[in-house]
Amino acid sequence: MDSHVVTYVLDIILVISAVLALYFRPRIGGTLAVGLRLIMVGVFFLGLTHLTDTLLKDFVEAIDATTRPLLHRGLNVVGFLLIFVGFFQMRKAIES
Repeated sequence: MDSHVVTYVLDIILVISAVLALYFRPRIGGTLAVGLRLIMVGVFFLGLTHLTDTLLKDFVEAIDATTRPLLHRGLNVVGFLLIFVGFFQMRKAIES
């Protein structure tokens, strides 16, 4: 199997897994729900960054090989920040 096909399949599996995790998350209320939702959106964002990086590499020639990894890492930082804020919200809800 071609490595490009494997890359696309894995990237799509990441995005689908994140969507399924968001859909099947526990249905809780209040601040815990806000925190969990932020965590799930962060996970979705992380999965999406891989697909975005692959698509940029294959279809957008205006972005060079040094800028693409910077975009990828920047998007990963945003995803992790959402996860951290979500954990902070959940911790705050549990402690109160």
